[in-house]
Order: sequence, then structure tokens, then C-alpha cells
Amino acid sequence: MTSPLELTQQTAELLQQRISALANQLKQTADSLHQGEPADLQHLAGEITEVQTQIESLSQQVQEHPLLSESERYATRATDLIEACGSIQQRQDAIDLLKRLQLVKSYDPRDQDAIRQMVDQATGLLNQLTSGSAEERRGAVQAGTAGDSAFRALYEWINRPEDLSDERWLENQQRITDAFGRNVAMAVLRGRAR
Repeated sequence: MTSPLELTQQTAELLQQRISALANQLKQTADSLHQGEPADLQHLAGEITEVQTQIESLSQQVQEHPLLSESERYATRATDLIEACGSIQQRQDAIDLLKRLQLVKSYDPRDQDAIRQMVDQATGLLNQLTSGSAEERRGAVQAGTAGDSAFRALYEWINRPEDLSDERWLENQQRITDAFGRNVAMAVLRGRAR
């Protein structure tokens, strides 16, 4: 039994490249045999078996993965596997970001209601990511991690504010204030919430 492959878009793309290379090898071997030249069929059979095992392993993991909705779990083509693995990776990134935001606390009682409301919104998105339809899950990834997302803006402010350009800082301030209110923005800006 082979060990499970890492479920990333890159893994699926590498497998697709390997399938393409194998197809070229098969064509070259067929041409060689057609011309009466010798061919290493045992090596080719080993390559076919290995690629088939990797496809089966990746497909099985995709079918069982909880971050995919029921309709997304049955990938039949290499492009479907690549898309499924990319979705898993994006959703896991969104979950990590939203779980970090669920941990935000403020020591000032004036901020706590606004912070709780933001956490409730993050929790709602997490629920969509883990139990929604395929479309709801894609929407939750966008809402949580897109460049113009208030959740991403808040995450950037909390985790790496020193890395933000002045322009991005101001954009984030506006996004956070619009989405979560002035109290959340001020609590983070003033260091009362982390």
C-alpha cells in the first residue's frame, strides 16, 4: 500500500504531468514496436501501475475529504482532481484564517459586543465552508479570503500590520469599519484586541 498523496493542487497537477509523460512513452513504445524495434515493456508496465495507483489514491482521498460537498467528491478526470485539490487547499486556508479571527478578544468591555458579532460572522462562514453546498463553500472562500475581504483585512491587521503598505492599511481600515463597525477597527488599531 502506498502512502497517501498530499491533497494540493500542485500534487494533482504533477500527477497530470506524469500522465502526459506516460502517454508520450506509450506512443513512443508503440512506434518502436510497430517498426520492429525492442522496447522495455516491463518498465512501462511498472510506470502504468504506479500512475494508476497514484490516481486511485488521490481519487479516494478526494471522495472522502470533508471540505468537499457531496457533489464535488467524485472526480473522474485529471482536471476534476486538480480542481478538487485546489478547492480543498483554498478552503483550508480560509478555515485557518477564520479560526484565527474566532480567537480575537478585547480586554475593554466596550468592544466586546462588536468583537462577538464579528466572531459570529466568522463562525457563520466556517459553517458554510464545512457544511454548505459547493456554491456556498466557494462563496465562503471568497468572502473570507479574497483581497477585498473584510475578514482578510482584519486578519492582516492582527497578524502582520507592519507588512502592510500605507494604501493597504487605509483600505483595510475602511473594509473593517464597513463590515464590523468602528469599535472593532479601533480595538485592533489601539491594541485592545488581538
